[in-house]
Amino acid sequence: MKPLQAARRALNRMGNAVAPAVRAIEARWHRFQATRVGRAVSFGFRSITATGWAVLATVMVAALVARVAGWVEAGAILGVGGFCFLVAIASVVGTSDYAVEIKVPQLRTRVGQTLVGELHVTNRRARRSRAGVLELTVGAADPQFLVPSLPAHGEWSEVFGIPARRRGVVPLGPARSVRGDALGLLLTIKDWTRQDLVWVHPRTVRMEFDTAGFQSDVEGVTTARLSSSDVSFHALREYSPGDDRRHVHWPTTARTGKLTVRQFEETRRSHHTIFLDTSAAAWTSDEFELGVSVTASLALTGLNANRKVSVATSSEWISTASPLRVLDHLTELTTDPGSVDLDFRIRRVIAARRATSVLTVVCGPATTDVELARWAVLVGMDISATAVRVGLNRPAARYWCGRMLVADCPSLDDLPRLMHRRGDAL
Repeated sequence: MKPLQAARRALNRMGNAVAPAVRAIEARWHRFQATRVGRAVSFGFRSITATGWAVLATVMVAALVARVAGWVEAGAILGVGGFCFLVAIASVVGTSDYAVEIKVPQLRTRVGQTLVGELHVTNRRARRSRAGVLELTVGAADPQFLVPSLPAHGEWSEVFGIPARRRGVVPLGPARSVRGDALGLLLTIKDWTRQDLVWVHPRTVRMEFDTAGFQSDVEGVTTARLSSSDVSFHALREYSPGDDRRHVHWPTTARTGKLTVRQFEETRRSHHTIFLDTSAAAWTSDEFELGVSVTASLALTGLNANRKVSVATSSEWISTASPLRVLDHLTELTTDPGSVDLDFRIRRVIAARRATSVLTVVCGPATTDVELARWAVLVGMDISATAVRVGLNRPAARYWCGRMLVADCPSLDDLPRLMHRRGDAL
């Protein structure tokens, strides 16, 4: 052990002695990079491609062999390689001075639509620019645009499309000029714009969905059901035996000579909580996309009607401050790896939103009727429970499973019909 310890101490002493020299060399290199020559040298090294480094190494070896051994062949290789590098430098030397702008009407779209953008280039110099290639990042693709030679302060534009085939965030930009030589020895790239993000929201449908629950609430929403005693006045009608005399409308009774009472519309609590099962084992890729679209459609239906809506997943809450916030969050939503105790999670969701009047569970096709009936019991008697079971291979159906109203949804177009009220609480 003692020799090893001695070796370590010797290395530490050497490191302490060398460290000031290394720091001094780094400082001089940084100062050199800050100069114009240093920037040119750094730019030149960054411009050499893998092929260029291979050719450069071959040229250096050929120069060494020609110097030491005097081989004519090595001298020929040196001459050809040097000539190729001179041609490459002449091809990439000089830079264009562009003003590049990416014009997109909006940065948010929906699955199935195509955004049309415009790439606009302006020559900012007072002389004609060289023709070049602009590369634009659009998602996973990098389409290239051939920019012609532009006169002084000339302009050029090209239209491009942003296909929105899948839900997600699509990077747009930067636009960069790419200039290289024919042999691929040198390649210069310069960014002209920053990167933007295009949000591809899930597809949604409009529907009629009443989120008024069972519990009466004077601060709730009015429903189509009439009542003889409430706070939302509806109409006048003739007195019937059993009506509360406190609701007799005496001016109308005196004018008509018939006993007339007020009739009211029921006001009930309206707080729709939507729970989306995001466990990876419960979904296929296409079915999960349909589940996200169902969740987005239900949330927008309530928010557009100024109703209170909460959205939860197996692992997080989704902001419902505005319809746009909901769609943006759902755009980035992914499945959760591992297993999730849905019984425990649903109890936690209901405990966090005690004012819930209607709970809608969006689940995968493998969810059984036994699980659905158990979840209806977990949420309690004062909450209307609904389940949308997404399955591409299931027929559209709607039935009761215990206290849970189940809607088997094979496509988004079936959702409005399945969720439409027909006298039973949804």
